[in-house]
Amino acid sequence: MNEVTPFHWGEIALSETVFIDGAPHASRFAIGEWLEYEDPAEGIRKILNRNSYIEEHSVPVKLTATDGKKYDTKVYHPIGFLLIVMESGQPKAQAMKQAVAEFVWHFAGPRRMSFKERTELLKLSRVLLNDLAKTRDAFVQNGLVTHLREVHLALGQPLPDTAMLGKDAAQLPLKGV
Repeated sequence: MNEVTPFHWGEIALSETVFIDGAPHASRFAIGEWLEYEDPAEGIRKILNRNSYIEEHSVPVKLTATDGKKYDTKVYHPIGFLLIVMESGQPKAQAMKQAVAEFVWHFAGPRRMSFKERTELLKLSRVLLNDLAKTRDAFVQNGLVTHLREVHLALGQPLPDTAMLGKDAAQLPLKGV
């Protein structure tokens, strides 16, 4: 049974949410209401009609309305919520877009790294790759790949192709040859 509850986090206050697998999923109405559309449901319907890819982040649920009847309703995962906001022109949406852009810039913007920092990260990458090659435990392997991804993100490099783990180098064709 999906129980409708309000959800509050920072500046976001949604009147109708349902928790699915621990994540708040918001109704179209709640999202439109938060974005301050004059007609919340219609405002979101227009966005969804123009951007059908957002539906991939929705889940149909049966919700009990104020009349006591259950209705099929789509609710949107937080990614769906954010995609709807990104497609909106409302003032609250513009503020959210700016906050997201600043967040991304904070974590992915240019950062000057000293030669020593870069060298240490490259060494750490090599250690992680060696450890990955030696382990047969899936849990440990997953953790090492996560750490390797973080190191390569900091270096500004793509993650090495882990599909080649355990393969004999002599049996693989050389790239570019």
